Amino acid sequence: MKKKVVTLGEILLRLSPQGNKRIVNSTFFEINYGGAEINVAVDLANLGIDTKLVTKAPQNELGDAALRHARSYGVDISNVARGGEKIGTYFLESGFSVRSSKVIYDRKYSAFSKVSIDEFDLDAIFSDACLFHVSGITLAVSSEAFELAEFFMKEAKKRGITVSFDFNYRSKVWTLKEASKGIKKILKYVDIALAGYLDFINILGLDIEKGCQDETILDCYQILYPKVMEKYNFKYIVSSVRKVVSASKNIYSGLLFNGKEIVSSKEYEVDIIDRVGSGDAFTSGFLYGYLTEANDNYKIEFASASAVLKHTIPGDANLVAKNEIEQLFKGTGYDVGR
Repeated sequence: MKKKVVTLGEILLRLSPQGNKRIVNSTFFEINYGGAEINVAVDLANLGIDTKLVTKAPQNELGDAALRHARSYGVDISNVARGGEKIGTYFLESGFSVRSSKVIYDRKYSAFSKVSIDEFDLDAIFSDACLFHVSGITLAVSSEAFELAEFFMKEAKKRGITVSFDFNYRSKVWTLKEASKGIKKILKYVDIALAGYLDFINILGLDIEKGCQDETILDCYQILYPKVMEKYNFKYIVSSVRKVVSASKNIYSGLLFNGKEIVSSKEYEVDIIDRVGSGDAFTSGFLYGYLTEANDNYKIEFASASAVLKHTIPGDANLVAKNEIEQLFKGTGYDVGR
């Protein structure tokens, strides 16, 4: 079975104050490169899966550096378009304790926001692919990016390639109304949906009589999963479950619905060094289990443990090995490796 994964999305330049400083009083910013789809590509490549990133990057040193980041982790960038005015950028102020993290985007007029379908060779991109992954963030970047993502999803479906989609709603990029309209339009192409109960309620418009609280979260999913599956007939719906203790401590787990039963992972209490990329680590962890044809329990345990470990690693990429992830969910991950 072919194992190459294709991801489509914008590479972002991330600028962060050092330590727990605030943006307003910072004179130095640390550089990282990331973005939802490139993070998934890097994480999967790190686990031994062949991955290909499709994007558009400016023809300047920042574009070169972003692509060098992807290539350094073994991601295929042979189908990247070059051009445009600038690289998409965001500033991240990391929260701590009772102070939440903060993100400021500077993505307007970025190279990827002005992307067009005729810049890519679909036959070359999909010739050896078994799975295509994209997220709602890409749909939200611009009308051009939405058109490109929809075209890629439609083309992947036509070629018998599994389509994975992470709802990944960001209120600073588009409104709930815009997200609902856009996401509903492309769900007919999706095989694997990564989404949570708020996505089902706020974006898909599903009703639930009682509110979803931490103590009743599984009850909510038992009601909502069948409703979603009946309407969209996905192969899998996969959800991360995050209970926020503070900005620097969360309780994390995962759920999977295969159309017949809900499979849940272990629950972890994690102290956070860097939360960015944890959702992408969850996605890549699940996709790794799916691509290696593991059982459903392994898929969701691997996804959750992968995400938990990402919280402890600075930067966007989840730089952990397969055995480290397995050691965590098998209960052997805390001792010093000697």
